[in-house]
Amino acid sequence: MSPVRPAGAALAALTLFFTLLAGCGGSRAPLVGDDGTPIVAQWSADTLTLTEFRDAFHAAESGMGDSTMTPLERERDFLDRYVDFRLKVLAAREAGYASDSTYRVEVQQYRDQLAGPYFMDREVLDDIVRDIYTKQAEQVQVSHLLLRLDPYAADTAAVYARATQIRDSIRAGQLTFADAATRYSQDPSATREGGQGYRGALGWITGGQTVYPFEQALYDTPVGQIGGPLRTQFGVHVIEVTGRRPAPGEIRAAHILIRPEGPTPADTAAALAQVESLRARVQAGEDFGTLARQYSQDPGSGPQGGDLGFFGGGRMVPSFEAAAFALQSPNDISMPVRTQFGVHLIQLTEKRARPTFDDQYEELKQLAMRLPRTALRRRALGREFMTQNGGAYDEAVVRSALDAMLTTVASDSLTTVLLQNGFPAPYGTTTFATVGDSTYTLNRLRAPFSRVRVGGDPRPALLDAAEAWVEEQAVAQAVNGLEQRDPEFARLFRSYTDGVLYFRIAEDSVWTRAKDDEAGLRAYYEAHQAQYRWPDRRRVLAFRSPGDSVLTAVTAALDAGTAPAAVLAQFSAPRFGLRLDTVFVNDSTRTALDATLSLAPGQHTGVLAERSRLAVYIYDGIEPARPKRFDEARAEVVSAYQEIVESDWEARLRARYQARTYPERIPPVMGADAASLPSSPR
Repeated sequence: MSPVRPAGAALAALTLFFTLLAGCGGSRAPLVGDDGTPIVAQWSADTLTLTEFRDAFHAAESGMGDSTMTPLERERDFLDRYVDFRLKVLAAREAGYASDSTYRVEVQQYRDQLAGPYFMDREVLDDIVRDIYTKQAEQVQVSHLLLRLDPYAADTAAVYARATQIRDSIRAGQLTFADAATRYSQDPSATREGGQGYRGALGWITGGQTVYPFEQALYDTPVGQIGGPLRTQFGVHVIEVTGRRPAPGEIRAAHILIRPEGPTPADTAAALAQVESLRARVQAGEDFGTLARQYSQDPGSGPQGGDLGFFGGGRMVPSFEAAAFALQSPNDISMPVRTQFGVHLIQLTEKRARPTFDDQYEELKQLAMRLPRTALRRRALGREFMTQNGGAYDEAVVRSALDAMLTTVASDSLTTVLLQNGFPAPYGTTTFATVGDSTYTLNRLRAPFSRVRVGGDPRPALLDAAEAWVEEQAVAQAVNGLEQRDPEFARLFRSYTDGVLYFRIAEDSVWTRAKDDEAGLRAYYEAHQAQYRWPDRRRVLAFRSPGDSVLTAVTAALDAGTAPAAVLAQFSAPRFGLRLDTVFVNDSTRTALDATLSLAPGQHTGVLAERSRLAVYIYDGIEPARPKRFDEARAEVVSAYQEIVESDWEARLRARYQARTYPERIPPVMGADAASLPSSPR
C-alpha cells in the first residue's frame, strides 16, 4: 500500500474497488439467502449471498491477483478482502463522509462524465455496431438510380409514381437497369464515365457504408431482383442487386498513381505506358516503395512508398478494389488499373482474416458515431422515453406560431429574428411540449432554431428541429434516471462512490495516521531494522549542466588529472550552471547512468543526455553494504507500518459489525447443494 494517498482519487477509486475489496458482519445468518444461494458472509443486519459475491468477484477478477492460486482459492481469498472493503465503506457512511460537500461534487462530476457515454454505448451504439459487424460478413453488389426529393417535401406521390414506373419497366425487360440509370438517374455519378456510380453501378457495398434505409434494402433484396422504390435523405431510389459474396477479409497494399496530363486518349495512353514501364522495373527487381516515392502522384501515399494500409471490401473504387483483391500473395503486382483518379500499379503487401467483433468494436463504434442512423436512434429513444413517461410534443402549437410570424417577417430573416427577440406574445410563453415533470415554452426554441439554415419555406426544417430538441430533452432525462432503469449502471456507479468513500476514510484512518505517527514508525523501524539495508552499490559522481560547453571543459580537466572537487571549484561561477551530485547505482537503471556499468574506478563518460540536462559521470568505486538510517528507510517503514495499522483497523471493524465469513460455502462449481454445506463461522 502506498504511504501517501495516490493522486487523482476520483480516477483510482474503481481500481481500488477491485483490488482492496472487503466487508461483512452480523448475527447468525441462515444458510441460504433470498436468491436461493448460500450466504457466504454476514454483518450487522446484512448478508452476502454466493450469487452476489460471485457477481462482485467476476467484476473484479481482471484486476486480481495471485496466478498461482486455484480459481477456488482466489475466490476465497477475495471474500475476505471484499468483506473488509464493504465494512470500510459502511464505516465511512456512518461517519458522515457521504454527506461531505466535496464528496458530493466529486461523485456528481464523475456521474456526469460516465452517464452520457454509457447511455450512448449501451442504448444507442451497441446494437448499431453489432448490426454493422454482422452485415460486414457479406458484401452486396448493387446498382441504383435516384430521383431527387427534398427531405421536407410534403407531396411525394409524383416522385414515387415515377420511380415505380421506371422499376416496372426494368422488371418487364423494356430496358436494362444500366440504361435506365443513365437515362433517368439524378445522381451525377450515373453519367460520369469511369467512376463509382457510372450507369448506376456502385460496386460492392457492405455494412456501414451507406445510409441505413438504403443499406437495409440492398441486404433484403435477393440477387437478380429489382428493389424499391425506397426513400432516403437524398431522394427516392430503385436498386438492382447483382451479386453477393463473403467479405474477403482485409489486405494491405501499396500503389503508384500516374495521372494523365490531359483529357485526350493520347494522354491516357502515355500514363498507361509509364505504368507499364514501372511494372517492368519492379519485375526486374527494383523496390516498389522506392519507385512509389519517386514517381507516384498520390500526395498521401507516395511519400510512404505507396502504402495504403489495411482496407476491406467497399473502401476503394470498384476497379481498384477488384484488382487489389485479385492479387494472391505478398509482393504480387497488378496490371495497370484505370480509375477516375488516373492509372495505378498495385502491389499486395499483406493479407489478414476479418477481425473479431471485440477486436473491431472500437473502430466500428467510431464509424457508427458518424452515421446518420445513430442520431436517428438517439431521437427514437427520446420518443420512447416520452411515451413511457407521459411526454408530448404539440407540433400544431409550433406551426401556428411560425405561421403567425411569417405574416410580418420575411422567411429568410425568421431565424435571426427568433434568436434576437424570441416569439412574440402570447406565443413565447405558450407550452408546446412536456417531458416527465418538465414543461417547455416556445421561447426555449430560440437557440436550436438559430442553428437551422434553410432556403425557401423554413417551417418544415424548424418543425423538425423543434421535435429533435424535445427528443434530446427526453434523452437527457433518460440519462439522469439511468440508475433506476439500468442495474449494471447502478452497480458501476455505486462501485465508484464506494471507492471514493474508501479513499477518504482510509486516508484518515490509515495513510495519514501511519505517516504522522512518528513514535510508532520509529518503534517499528527499531524492531525491524535488520530488514532495511543497502547492498553494495556503485558510487557515481555526476557533473550536470544545461549546456555542453562547460561539460566539455570538465572532461578535459578530468583527463588532465584534476580531481572532481577541484574541477567543481574551477567552474563554480553561477554562469556555468554546474552541479556535482553523488548517485548510487545497484544495476541497470535503463537511463544514461548505465554507461557507468562498464567503467573502472576513476574513469568517466563523455557528455551524455539526461532528461532536459547534460551530464558527465565518473565511476568513484563501491559503496559497501550497510544498514539504512531511519530517514533513508522511512518510505519503506511507512508502507509496512500502514499494513499493520490497516490490519488493526479491519479487526476492529469486524468486531464492531460482528462480521463473519463462510469461505467453505463457496463451492468449486456454481450451483452446489447449499444444504450440504457446513456452517462454521470464522
